[in-house]
Amino acid sequence: MELRSQEQDILKNLKRDKGEDAVKGQAVKNQKALWDKTLEFRFLLQKAFDRSNRLPQEPVKSYFCSEDEDVSTAYTDLVTSSKKTLDSLLELQEALFEKNPSVDQQVNGTASAESNKSDAEDSDEWQRIYDLQKRMSVFRNKAVDKWQRRTQVTTGAAAIKGKLHAFNQNVSEQVASYMRDPSRMIKQMQQSRSTVAVFGIVPREAIEPIPEV
Repeated sequence: MELRSQEQDILKNLKRDKGEDAVKGQAVKNQKALWDKTLEFRFLLQKAFDRSNRLPQEPVKSYFCSEDEDVSTAYTDLVTSSKKTLDSLLELQEALFEKNPSVDQQVNGTASAESNKSDAEDSDEWQRIYDLQKRMSVFRNKAVDKWQRRTQVTTGAAAIKGKLHAFNQNVSEQVASYMRDPSRMIKQMQQSRSTVAVFGIVPREAIEPIPEV
């Protein structure tokens, strides 16, 4: 009788484990699908980012708008559509937060209160972005650090050593250290102005006379 009871308990545990594995598998599948769509959307936005770098800058932009009403209307429509796109992305991020209670559960008073005294305080859009990033920072750092530790266990120190600057330091701390002075990284990522053909700006090469040989 006792043996049969043990067998039934084992069978129940196997069924429960199988059900949990199925749920985890579906969750991973959903995450991968969401990631693929997000990556695809990012690729689609790249063309818009490239074109935006070529838009006329002040005072040329104001001159174009004052001289042609169609240009002024187009700029207004562009700003409106850009804000709608940004709102959609932020609403998606908020919806994902609501689906994962762990994000808000890990937010506490010890979260880094980095200075945000830039233009973000003058722009509702940038302030909203900043608030969402701050909201998820604790959860993000803990998740990244957890997977870093798992990677270290499975691959060993030799496979990771040298990728950043400290094997025994959490990757989130290393990134935070780099971002304390982001000017160098920003400079490396930014395109040179000479490589971007901005409307209304004549390249220096076209202005300077070609020296005689």
